[in-house]
Amino acid sequence: MARVEFDQELERLETEIKIMASTVESAIEKSINSLLKQDMDLAKDVIKGDDVIDKMCSDIEDLCMSILRRQAPLASDLREIVSCMYVIEELERIGDYAEGIAVLTIKIGVRPLPTDLVIIPKMSIKTIEILRMSTDTFLIKDPKEVNSKFKTIRKQDDVIDDLNTDVRGRLIQLMKNKPHEIERATYLLWVAHNLERIADRGLNIAERSMQLVGN
Repeated sequence: MARVEFDQELERLETEIKIMASTVESAIEKSINSLLKQDMDLAKDVIKGDDVIDKMCSDIEDLCMSILRRQAPLASDLREIVSCMYVIEELERIGDYAEGIAVLTIKIGVRPLPTDLVIIPKMSIKTIEILRMSTDTFLIKDPKEVNSKFKTIRKQDDVIDDLNTDVRGRLIQLMKNKPHEIERATYLLWVAHNLERIADRGLNIAERSMQLVGN
C-alpha cells in the first residue's frame, strides 16, 4: 500500500470514528429524553439502535485490521491505529450505558416520576460535552491543544462526579421519606451512575489522546 493510500485509509478511519461518536452522542440524548418525557417508544428505539452502534464498532475494527494486514505501519502509525481500536471500544461501551438508561426508563414506567430530575439533565448535558470534546481531542494532532483540552475535560469530569454525589444524596433521602418509591429511586440512581461512567469513558479517550501525542 502506497503512503498516499495509507494516509487516505487513516482519514477514512477518522471519519468513521466521528460518525460513530455522533451516533453514540445521539443515543445518550435520546435515552435521557425518553426518561424525562417518559417516552417508552423512544426508549425502545435507543435499545434497538445499540445494535447499530455495535455494528459500527465491528466494521471499524475490521477496517483497522485490514490496514494492519496490508502494510506493516511505522511505529507512530501503528500507535494511532491501535488507539483508534481503543477509542471505538470505549464508544461501544458508552453506547451500552445509553442503552442501559433506556432499559431503566422502561422499568421506571409512566407513573409520575418520584422526584424532580433537574440534576440528571445537567449531568447529561455535561456528559455529552465531555464525549464531544474527547472525540475532538483524539483527532487533534497538536500536543499543546490536546493538553489544554484534556485539562478542561478532566475538570468537567470532576463536575460530573460532584453532580452524581448530589443525586445520590437526594435519592437516598427520597427513599427514607417515601419507602414505596425505593425501587424506582434505585433505577434513577443507576441512571446517574451510567452518566457518570459515560463521562469516565470520555476521560479515558482524552487520556489516550495525550498518550498519542506524547504528553
